[in-house]
Amino acid sequence: MTIQQEWFTIDEAAKHLRVSKRTIYRLCHEKKLTGYRTSKRGSWRFRKDELDKALKKSAFENDANGLIALTAEADPVLAEVWNNEKDAAYDRI
Repeated sequence: MTIQQEWFTIDEAAKHLRVSKRTIYRLCHEKKLTGYRTSKRGSWRFRKDELDKALKKSAFENDANGLIALTAEADPVLAEVWNNEKDAAYDRI
């Protein structure tokens, strides 16, 4: 029996969405994702259902230049290309 994880740390949330931690913080700042603090200055936590909702909501959004941002969830082929050992350095940004 496997128990599904309900709450994620910032690192786990970024890995779940296949984005950088900076992107997670930006989504929170833009109010596209809700983050919870464990205390006033504590660590961030994110609910799985809200992560999944934020992913679907921002899968194909136009930026200020009219460009479409693709996510790994939106295109499984890109997910496979983006999620590799060669780009691991970018995941730490």
